[in-house]
Amino acid sequence: MQSPDAMTAHPVTQREFLMSERSSRRILISIVAGRRTIAAGALLAVFAFPLAVATAQATASAQSAEVAALPNAPEVAESGASSSVAAAPANTNGFMASAAGNGSIAVGSTASIAVASPTQKFIRPGQIAPTLTGSDKALLGVKNAFMPFEASGWFVSAGYSQVTNSSPNYGTDRGAFGQRLGAAAIRGSSENIFSDSVMANIFHEDPRYYQMGPAHNFFVRLVYAGTRPLLTRTDSGRATPNFAQLTGTMGGAALTNLYYPQGNRSMGQTMETFGGSVGGSALSDVVSEFYSSFKHMFHTGQK
Repeated sequence: MQSPDAMTAHPVTQREFLMSERSSRRILISIVAGRRTIAAGALLAVFAFPLAVATAQATASAQSAEVAALPNAPEVAESGASSSVAAAPANTNGFMASAAGNGSIAVGSTASIAVASPTQKFIRPGQIAPTLTGSDKALLGVKNAFMPFEASGWFVSAGYSQVTNSSPNYGTDRGAFGQRLGAAAIRGSSENIFSDSVMANIFHEDPRYYQMGPAHNFFVRLVYAGTRPLLTRTDSGRATPNFAQLTGTMGGAALTNLYYPQGNRSMGQTMETFGGSVGGSALSDVVSEFYSSFKHMFHTGQK
């Protein structure tokens, strides 16, 4: 007579064994990919920030800490601007900073103009942009790499890749979305730090985006915003190709070969990632340009 254990034992079929084996391999691959993502993030923290600081220190002595004569792009400052301050146009909402010593600089004897923070990425219409030192650029890149606006782009990128099952090809389950989100965060933050903290110092370029505002034509603003990843200005205000962002984005795209799935590690895949990131930067600038306008229209429509 068979024992109870023998009677209730269920023989494992070949199909069940193979399914179990595949599940184990999938879990193992997820763990390995996750460790690679964490390792890549640690490498970014160890390598990028010290490099940004070192670059900033090397270039800081050659830069001025005075307020720059940089108006809202793409206009040219009027010749009548006082001292080293640009004659920026009035804010579109009619507000002008007036309290002395409260983030504003007097222009003439009747008004004062708000001055942007040295770590402010997006310069609003009517603001004066201070000249950035090397340290300012290093801090700007690190700070803005992890701002909520940038983080929202990680979710958009991961969501699109998840829905289309495109690069990075982690699959389509819930775990795959988490891996894509982590990869998007590392790629986005590394590209920002490389571009704004490191390359902007090397090429002496201004990494900020100057909003044109609703005083300008819609299509002019759209073209202007969409081309900022390709065109920018130097620290002295001269128009130039955006070498800092292009090379920084390429550096971030190349870094994905450390943590992307094996099938997404090639020159072709790296260039595809680079192109997608440049397009994403253009979209980000367009959103930044028109966000305040859409927000104003929404609030106006509710009244």
